[in-house]
Amino acid sequence: MTLQQMLYVKIIAETQSINKASQVLHLSQPALTKQLKLLENELGATLFERNQNGVRLTKEGVTFLNDAKKILNGVNSLSQHFSDSKTKVLHIGALPSLSTYLLPNVLTSLQSCGYKTNLMVTNSSDEIGRLFFERKIDAGFAQDIEENEYAYPILEEPYCLVVPANSSLADCKSVGFEELVNRAMILPSYPCDIRKALDNYLNQHDIALEASIEIGQNEPILSLVKANGGLTILPEMAVRKLDDDLKAIPLKEKGFSRTVSLMTYSNKLKDLIFQSL
Repeated sequence: MTLQQMLYVKIIAETQSINKASQVLHLSQPALTKQLKLLENELGATLFERNQNGVRLTKEGVTFLNDAKKILNGVNSLSQHFSDSKTKVLHIGALPSLSTYLLPNVLTSLQSCGYKTNLMVTNSSDEIGRLFFERKIDAGFAQDIEENEYAYPILEEPYCLVVPANSSLADCKSVGFEELVNRAMILPSYPCDIRKALDNYLNQHDIALEASIEIGQNEPILSLVKANGGLTILPEMAVRKLDDDLKAIPLKEKGFSRTVSLMTYSNKLKDLIFQSL
């Protein structure tokens, strides 16, 4: 039995769904089901029973979860106590756009409070979630994750179309996805969350955009747009300070946005970070 398995039971109970819990935990559903089965076999008890709406705790599951919560809370409290008694090296995970445009003030503020920081940049919120639940990072900055007791929404922002200043679209007040069909697009490559969010939205609305170039980082994308290699779509914070050769245009699709969240078990760290934003 592990602390991680206790956490899995806690999240499944909160979401009342193994599928939803796997999304919150950034873990595949088969992997989560396997861990639950291993735990139940070790305990010799069934912790969940299925119903029309998903799953719910059995009597044995309720007993297990009550004790597991005490252990998890105790571990977090103990970890926090010893963390506060020495100079803390904070391991922070973040998406590229957030590390560039959101975190500089946060890291500077943490430094002024006596913390050292180690920033890990990854293209995927799933990877940030994995690092967080494996306790390899103390805080994670991700997008489009479910709000819960350790995930706190920071901001919601729209996406924008970025075009060369000499583009025929440059003078438009807003542009819709339908107007971008058959235009050359320069898009982030997988597993970038920006690309996944874009493709999910387009698939839901039966719109097809052609990715003539796929690339992993925002800065090269903007350089290619400036060179008239195509158009791109990026979150608002990434286009606030564009060169004069580029123009950011709002999208007509107001529902296409992202929610940026902080993941941390530490209330103290959460408060420090929110004060710096």
